[in-house]
Amino acid sequence: MNILLTTMVSEGGLSAMFDVGQSSFIWTIAIFLISLPFMWKVVFGPIAKALEDREEATRQAAQVAEAAREETETLRTEIEADLAEARREARDRVREAESRAEAKEKEILAKARDEAERERQRSREEIESAKASALEELRATAVELGVGIAEKAISREFRSEDQQRLVSELQRDLSKN
Repeated sequence: MNILLTTMVSEGGLSAMFDVGQSSFIWTIAIFLISLPFMWKVVFGPIAKALEDREEATRQAAQVAEAAREETETLRTEIEADLAEARREARDRVREAESRAEAKEKEILAKARDEAERERQRSREEIESAKASALEELRATAVELGVGIAEKAISREFRSEDQQRLVSELQRDLSKN
C-alpha cells in the first residue's frame, strides 16, 4: 500500500486518483438510480423486513412478558388472599379449640366441685347421723345409769310414780343438751 501511495504522489499526486470526468460521474449516477429499485428489493427490502420482523417479535415478547407479569401479579394476589384466609381459619380454629378447652375445664371443675360438695354433704350427714346415734345411745346409757343409781340409792324411799317422773325429767334435760 505504501508503494502505491508513493507511486501516485510521484506521478501527479492524489488529485489524479480522484479526478473523475463528467461522463463517468453521470454514468455512475445513472447506474446507481437504475439499480436502486433492484437494490431496494434485494438488499434493503429484506433488511427492512428483518428489522420489522425483529421489531414485531420484540413487541410480541414485550406483550407476552407484560401478560406474564399481570398473570403473576394476579396469582400472587390470589395466593396472598388464600394465605390470609388460611391464617384467619387457623386463628379461628385455635380460638375455638381454646374456647372448648376452657369450657371443658370449667365443666370438669364444676363436676369436681359438685362431687366434693356431695361428698362433704354425705360426710356431714354420716357424722350427724353418727353423732345423733351416739348422743341417743349416751342419753339412753345415762338414763339407765341414772335410773339404776337412783333406784339403788332411794329404791325404798320413792314410789314408782315418783321414779317415772324423775326419769322423764332427766330425759328432757338430757335431750335439751
